[in-house]
Amino acid sequence: MLSLSSRAREAAARISAPVRRILAHSLIYGLAASIADLLFNFYLVSLGYDVAAAGMLATVYRTAGVALGLPIGALIDRAGARRSLILGAALYGVSWALVIMSTSLWALAATYFLAGAASILTVTAVVPLLTGVTAAKERASVFGLNAAAALLIGLVGSALGGVLPGLAANLLQTAPQATGAYRLALASVVALGLLSMLPVIRLAETSAQPDPSAAPAPEPARISRLGLVRLALPSLLLGVGGGVFLPFQNLFFRQEFGMSDAGVGAMLAWAAVGMGIGALLGGPATARLGLKRAAWVLRLASAPAMLLLAVPHLATAAAGFFLRGLFVAASYPLNDALVMQTTSARQRGTAVSLMSLLWSLGWAAAAAISGWLQTSYGFTPALIASAVAYLLSAIAIATQPDPEEPAG
Repeated sequence: MLSLSSRAREAAARISAPVRRILAHSLIYGLAASIADLLFNFYLVSLGYDVAAAGMLATVYRTAGVALGLPIGALIDRAGARRSLILGAALYGVSWALVIMSTSLWALAATYFLAGAASILTVTAVVPLLTGVTAAKERASVFGLNAAAALLIGLVGSALGGVLPGLAANLLQTAPQATGAYRLALASVVALGLLSMLPVIRLAETSAQPDPSAAPAPEPARISRLGLVRLALPSLLLGVGGGVFLPFQNLFFRQEFGMSDAGVGAMLAWAAVGMGIGALLGGPATARLGLKRAAWVLRLASAPAMLLLAVPHLATAAAGFFLRGLFVAASYPLNDALVMQTTSARQRGTAVSLMSLLWSLGWAAAAAISGWLQTSYGFTPALIASAVAYLLSAIAIATQPDPEEPAG
């Protein structure tokens, strides 16, 4: 642990000013997203909707990424990653203002779709923006630090989100689970989404300094469209693994263990700690195992962790929830770095948008099916399906070409 801490401090000391600005954005945006993730289903329940409606809206949210993923990639290539990130953050704040003003299911679907589009634009733009401001040798570590910044702020966001409805209820003189209390609590998402634009407004998109002592790295060969889809397959399966359970994680802990809103918030904060630690473990794991092997081994470990949630014992489920987050968060920045290392500079925007598109497709389809099945069969099939999806995602990473090994 001491070694990990010292490595993290050394890495932080080497962070350039542009990377610090992007990390500041990730912290603010991650705070907004974690509050929204915790409270939105509770807001729906306060309006009288059930788990099937929650699943449908989760599908709508991810369908935005499916429908707009490739156009978003083209927009990033044309307008630039920085401008696209600013646009996405602005739209995220505006869309959530529209969401909390909506009550009918169709209005919620329309505004939540806009929020999903804004989210996918913001998240997708970060990867090419970070790629432009970092050298190749530091990219995997920086990707991990950015993931850690976004995930660790989930600790604050989940805990804060758990108490915000109570604070809002006191202010409004109403019940903590009343619609007005949730609406006022979700107004913080609007403010934070808009605020996340500020750190990157004056950022230069390409400010990495080349290492004069290093030989220039050869440019990877262009990959066919089918090859790009193959590289994005682990993201599709990761989306399936998340979509069958994560949109309902707050309802799972409330229904299966009788937890309060604050208790659920604490549980999500606990998982955020695991994810933040996991994102920092990617660098040491890569140094020991290599980039590709570290990515698939860590993804594989997510499967048994997920199955622990099926045990009807709170401490065991909490351990599984923590470890699932740790292993997923450790693996996905490594897979992103692997894809960036495999693809040519002119294909990276397309590769990132395709990964986001297939991840969103997997999440949307899985959430819709899972929400429908849960009304009859409960959460156990979702937990098993998630574990299987993580297993297949690990296999997909392990069986793709390794850019660190010579061809032939």
